[in-house]
Amino acid sequence: MEEQNPPGINQGFFRRLNNTAKRNDLKLELASDSLKNVLTKEIKFKDLNERLLKSRQEKVLVREVVLESEIEFVNSLKQLKSIFKEELKTAIDKVNDLYTSELLKLQKIYKSEVIGDALLEIVKTISKSGWILLMKDSGVYAYKFYSPVFEVYEGYTEKGTVKEYEEPVCKIKGIYVNILHPKITYGSILLATEGGHHPNVDKINFGTACIGTFEDRDIPLDNPQELLGLLNEIQACYEVIHLDSCYYTPTINFTSRKEEQWKVA
Repeated sequence: MEEQNPPGINQGFFRRLNNTAKRNDLKLELASDSLKNVLTKEIKFKDLNERLLKSRQEKVLVREVVLESEIEFVNSLKQLKSIFKEELKTAIDKVNDLYTSELLKLQKIYKSEVIGDALLEIVKTISKSGWILLMKDSGVYAYKFYSPVFEVYEGYTEKGTVKEYEEPVCKIKGIYVNILHPKITYGSILLATEGGHHPNVDKINFGTACIGTFEDRDIPLDNPQELLGLLNEIQACYEVIHLDSCYYTPTINFTSRKEEQWKVA
């Protein structure tokens, strides 16, 4: 005998009901996904508020966005400050270099215009033999500085007698030649000494030299090479004693010899 369904229960009804429920679940799921898509989009607060008021749902999915890291403002400011200092220093150094370069150019132009190229050429030429230009009082001097000092041991006469003293008569510290004088005259040549009195100088330590045969010699500022030759002659002249034109006679012991070829300047 076939088994019959209980009265009042229809299996087809349950199948239809189950299928309906599944369809409704699917619709709800699709609706939920659609709502998620809407909520995950960027919308204005006004629009969101209106949608929430129209919604009949009691629950709303809200996603919270959490920053995993934050900007360290203090450290960032310190780094920016350090970078700014470095860039500023670089800029300042560059400006200073340009300023120094331009200043040197201006100084060179100034010297050429005010002092003159001829005087600059004199400085360049005489410096080769250790002479420099020196502004002193109201004169412009070609100055020979001795380091160490030059010890004067020998004296000469016009007759060719050479006296070699056992001790230095004096020590020359420097020779001054006033190149503002057109010709060599009394006061053109000065000597600075120590440890004694140079016999050809009027005063001890610092005084005016006896010019001897240099008198009326031209001081050729228009020819640096000739000027250097004159200065070197003056240097060689006072590194010895000219006994025929002394302000005093040294009393130091000496030995003498003859030197016929000696010629007083």
